[in-house]
Amino acid sequence: MYESELEAELEDLIALLSESDLETEAEMFSPAPTGPIFDVACAGCADQCVACPDGQCAACPANGGRCRTVLFQAIVEAIKLARNAAKKIDAAISVPPGSRNKDAKETARLFRAFFCHDPSLLIPWAGGPSGASVAVRFRAVADELDGGRRILFICRPTRVPCPDTDETCCPPQDLAFTMPLQPGRASALFLCERFWNDAIQQQPGLPAVDNRAGTIIHEMLHMLFGHGPESGQKIRGILDADPKRANAHCYNAFLLRVNGFGRDLVSNAGCGACA
Repeated sequence: MYESELEAELEDLIALLSESDLETEAEMFSPAPTGPIFDVACAGCADQCVACPDGQCAACPANGGRCRTVLFQAIVEAIKLARNAAKKIDAAISVPPGSRNKDAKETARLFRAFFCHDPSLLIPWAGGPSGASVAVRFRAVADELDGGRRILFICRPTRVPCPDTDETCCPPQDLAFTMPLQPGRASALFLCERFWNDAIQQQPGLPAVDNRAGTIIHEMLHMLFGHGPESGQKIRGILDADPKRANAHCYNAFLLRVNGFGRDLVSNAGCGACA
């Protein structure tokens, strides 16, 4: 009798499970998907582009019309590089300098080479070690690229000359640039012809995709943390200027080296040497 009751209960349970939509319920409680959310505004790759906001877009010179593919690969790589750099900095400042292992010592050496001080140096206004705030900035960039916001990448033509007041073109030496955001304006990052050029991006020990990733991180630092001069206030934004902690070139140069890649000549030159 007892066995028959168990069999009946088991049959009822199976019937109940068969009627329930477990897959739908699982989706309801699953975390929201993450990943790059972006648009490309350009005159080429028509099936991959969105409307240009000002009608001044240029063609993205990616081989075979692979605009979104090339850009997606660079963004994904940028997320990985930024998070790994932050993780390495955390490891270097989590112990006293004399107790660092081989990897942490190398991270600290590279940090000193580009930022001109040890990552454990206390920055009073930042509320902790210098390396901690640099790691926070790298993670913020990774989070925003990884679905934190929708970013509009706009292809711009290269012109000579290109006055500073001209928002429609790239100077011939530029890879990318950002413009100050205005209320109601999308987060926009402008890409120049040189950004897409594998011959320019590929450097010894530095694949083109990783160099593009570094460029995106450089510009995202401007977007998230840069700001213009303000009367009577010390500038602490990312402005490509001294001190090194305020120079996106130094972040990019450090990021690539700490991830095991060769030097990017543009970033190294833009960062400069320690005094």
